[in-house]
Amino acid sequence: MPGHPLNPEAGSTPVPDDPREVAAALRAGELSLGYAPYYGFRYGERGRRFTGSDSAFLVTLSTHTRPVVERQIRWLAGLLSNRGMPSVLLEQHLRVLHRTLCRAIPRRAASYERLLEAAELLREVRRAHLPDDVCRAIARSFARDAGLPPTRLALGTGWLLAGAVADERSGIRSAVASVASWFTDPELFPPAFVAAVHRALSEARAAARPGPAPR
Repeated sequence: MPGHPLNPEAGSTPVPDDPREVAAALRAGELSLGYAPYYGFRYGERGRRFTGSDSAFLVTLSTHTRPVVERQIRWLAGLLSNRGMPSVLLEQHLRVLHRTLCRAIPRRAASYERLLEAAELLREVRRAHLPDDVCRAIARSFARDAGLPPTRLALGTGWLLAGAVADERSGIRSAVASVASWFTDPELFPPAFVAAVHRALSEARAAARPGPAPR
């Protein structure tokens, strides 16, 4: 049996039949890797390969009904968040993928709306626990506490930490632990940075709303 065309470790994960969609998926993956350097810093080349194969899989969801897409997105968001990738990253990638596909194959734009709806679902779940203004405040506090200028990278790290807490509150049990284990590694980050991570997580947990996420 031939292996996965984009990633030998992806097994039987579906890939679009249309090579234009595959190319768009790979392009969106590269864009998302650029928007979120965390992927490369933590997961390296293996993360790049999975970004490509996961992106291609997401394209195949555009042909399914909304309930099927939502079920698959919730499953994938939980899987990734438990492995250190908060769902805010998947939310962002879905938006990038939708835009890239619509530019590549405009006549299928209506079908690709499924991906935008999935991104909105993830945003709704996140906001139910931590509204955007709270996440922004946590991101700014993190950068300040870590002694970093408020760059996109520093603020983005704060958003990831807040997003992990929102995922945890939505029922993804290892969302925070899987992120914190890397960002608090003293072999990788200085004490001030690690302390700022702990403060940001504590602040987010104190601000997060309890209760089930919307269904």
